[in-house]
Amino acid sequence: MIRTTVVGSWPIPPHLKPQLTAYYRGDVSDEDARPVLQAAARIAMDEQRECSLDQIMGGEVFAPDFVHHVPPRLDGLRCIKPRDHRAGYEGVAVYAIEGDLTAPRGTGHALAYRREKEIEPSLDKAAVPSPLTMSIPFFTDPRRDEQMPNLAALVEAEVLDMAAAGAAEIQLDAPAEAVALILGAEAPEAILPWLLFPFRYVTGVCRTIHFCLGDMGKRPFTQQQHLHALVPILQQMEGSVDRVHLECSYAGQWEERALLGEIPESIEIIAGIADVKGALQSAEDLRAKIDALLGFVKPERLLVSSSCGCGRCTPEQAAQLMRALVTAARGV
Repeated sequence: MIRTTVVGSWPIPPHLKPQLTAYYRGDVSDEDARPVLQAAARIAMDEQRECSLDQIMGGEVFAPDFVHHVPPRLDGLRCIKPRDHRAGYEGVAVYAIEGDLTAPRGTGHALAYRREKEIEPSLDKAAVPSPLTMSIPFFTDPRRDEQMPNLAALVEAEVLDMAAAGAAEIQLDAPAEAVALILGAEAPEAILPWLLFPFRYVTGVCRTIHFCLGDMGKRPFTQQQHLHALVPILQQMEGSVDRVHLECSYAGQWEERALLGEIPESIEIIAGIADVKGALQSAEDLRAKIDALLGFVKPERLLVSSSCGCGRCTPEQAAQLMRALVTAARGV
């Protein structure tokens, strides 16, 4: 039987959306929003449990817009252009760096894990964006490179807090790195040190990297979608990372699935075969994909998941897709 897991985000409970929206706007503090955030996370986790997934997550109900809630929590930034949620990638907020970046309240990720762990003691997986991905709202700022040590330290603090709270697996979400590698904008040697920095003092925890190509309005950031640019950096991660999540749902990545056999055997592979951006797949279709993957990855090294977070799906779509995935995985 192949193990099933999730990436992180899950659809927001519709009836709680007005209360959650007030929190997202910044009208309600972390502490005052605690009851509604726990209620939303409880629903997300229960819905995942009902799908019979082997591993669940808290649903990222505190951050439905991925990394874009982080800049208002940081000191040292000034907003130039506010976020427009209706405009997809064109609506990403733009910030300017005006001083050293610090996070007096944290980025919110470890805080959320602690809040969710309190109501679901079995919750063992947490996620936080990677340092370079944290910089998306000020990616082109001339001071970004200068501030990378501070960004890396912010992410490391979240990782260490998650580990202290009992997380058995911590996932770094790294779309900025994946896109930069695929487009040839950065070499693996430039990206690797910052990607591994947050894990340098973590022990006894499964260290996971999620290489995705972005998802806004169910659209990836780039139409260049292959695996060959990601394999070299994964080969350099041997001994430093325990799992890697690759979407595998794009035609280009699926065509190059044989390259999964070139990833070091010490690294488990989470294959994101259940496509959250396309049409609903059947259990039969997903089972055929699992069978194909087993030609290159041993079953004990393979997990299957959604391609990215399910947060942009409706609750019904997310449940249908994950049930089909579980059925497929248990049919192997």
